[in-house]
Amino acid sequence: VLGIWLLVVFLIGAIAWGQHPVINELAWAGTEASPSDEWIELYNPSDSPIDLTGWTLTFGKTVIDLGSGTNTVIPAGGYFLLERSDDNTISDIAADLIYTGSLSNSGTVIELHNPAGEIVDTANSGCEDGWYAGAAAGSYSTMERVDPLGPDAPANWRTNDGVHRVGLDADGNPINGTPKAKNSATIAYETIPRVEVAGPEQGEVVSGVYLVGWTAHDPDGDDTALKIDLYYSSDNGENWTLIASGLANSGSYPWDTTGLESGDRYVLKVVATDPDALAGEGISSSFTVSNPG
Repeated sequence: VLGIWLLVVFLIGAIAWGQHPVINELAWAGTEASPSDEWIELYNPSDSPIDLTGWTLTFGKTVIDLGSGTNTVIPAGGYFLLERSDDNTISDIAADLIYTGSLSNSGTVIELHNPAGEIVDTANSGCEDGWYAGAAAGSYSTMERVDPLGPDAPANWRTNDGVHRVGLDADGNPINGTPKAKNSATIAYETIPRVEVAGPEQGEVVSGVYLVGWTAHDPDGDDTALKIDLYYSSDNGENWTLIASGLANSGSYPWDTTGLESGDRYVLKVVATDPDALAGEGISSSFTVSNPG
């Protein structure tokens, strides 16, 4: 019995240790008020508060002691905001920590270390040039993590959409980011239909009637309520022609290619629209259409 109890305690401790904050949003280009007004946001995706005492955030030669903030505890589902140099970077939202150090526009890797010194999360790791997302002069849009539980990979970072915005910069301009709020990319991930096109495969030769296949999922609704529109392009997506619209989300449609010119730059697009008029799309690999005649 004692052995079982110790095993349970060990597993609970391992699960708790495995819950950690993530690097969620980066204003690596600063703001419209100043390119030096950079900020970083951490997010706690777990269901328990996390004390950042002993944690560090590093990039280049910069080491930030996260336990030196005004508040070291991130509540469950909460955020931790780091502002560079002073607390006026985001003028209407208080920072949890003021830091020094610059995020180069040419890109860098950011690492989150737990009290044991282990790297538990990264941002921009593997990006060979610049940043996975975000924008400099012009919009000064932030780089947002899409799925907080997803990996540090190109597909899991997006640029703020300029619609879902929170906060004002030092000059009172709206910030193209969401400090201490849900990322615009995450909102889209949680609401916009997701589509995958089953084929054709890259370089596949199609002729006659081809059965187009897809999967479409509505993350916040009923998959059967999705309406499907199908398109093809003969120039790798520069121009699109409608095949069929308003289809049920059946997962397949017989596409008659016999009237099309032969070519090797064809692609298919499947668009799924939910009852709230939110639409997501998937695009196939490039393939060849070849019909006799």
